[in-house]
Amino acid sequence: MPLGQKVVVIGGGHNGLITAFYLAKGGFKPVVLERREMVGGGAVTEEFHPGFFASTLAHTMGPLRADIAQDLQVEKFDCQILQPDPRVFSPSPDGQALLCYSDVAKTAGAIARVSAKDGENYTKFAAALERWLRSFAHLCMITPPAIDKPTPEDLWNLFKTGRGVRGLGKKTDFDLLRWGPMAVADYVAEFFDTELIRSTIAARGIFGTALGPWSAGVNGGTADARGGGRESGWDCGIFARGIGEIYQCAGGGGKGGGRGNSN
Repeated sequence: MPLGQKVVVIGGGHNGLITAFYLAKGGFKPVVLERREMVGGGAVTEEFHPGFFASTLAHTMGPLRADIAQDLQVEKFDCQILQPDPRVFSPSPDGQALLCYSDVAKTAGAIARVSAKDGENYTKFAAALERWLRSFAHLCMITPPAIDKPTPEDLWNLFKTGRGVRGLGKKTDFDLLRWGPMAVADYVAEFFDTELIRSTIAARGIFGTALGPWSAGVNGGTADARGGGRESGWDCGIFARGIGEIYQCAGGGGKGGGRGNSN
């Protein structure tokens, strides 16, 4: 498609706005069509009572890939992003409670107060998940290859993916093949004995789905939830004035990202 042509993006959700941004950045002229009176899709802040606003669907930032956040230059907009720590508070009926932090060692210490064995195993769990994420994050960033006529870029991406997975070692490769289609309840049971700890960690795997912890394949959500990368700082951010701020940043970024515009 020649540069400078208009491209119609149907739907002004956060994905549509990001698409429009990259089209504009690439030299096209995106036109975003949205049925509602506001853009943002699932990332909107609405007034539920005069003077009172709340995020009506999505509530947190993540996961947002670090390279997309950098391209959007979100820090240049008036968007106050909070990074809660502890990130999770999980109480139980017997009076015990679990706190999870951004820092692995601090979380392991909090878990050890509930179960010393599970606290020790949490560092192993975090290391295993990090290895999984290195492969998963790369897959999230490449365009799926054409099956019938793969391009040289497709073949190069497949080569890099295969090399990266092979570099993890046979045991880790085997674990990845097991963990991907596994129910998240089975996955956490391989590391933890305490029900409070299992349920707290497994909950992230089913977040945003209509499935349960024993549903096959939901364990992929555990990796997807961390796909933005902890180093990006975008995996658990909360907008001080509601998630709707993201569409203001994305919409403004789309207008400034190139020669195009988003309407």
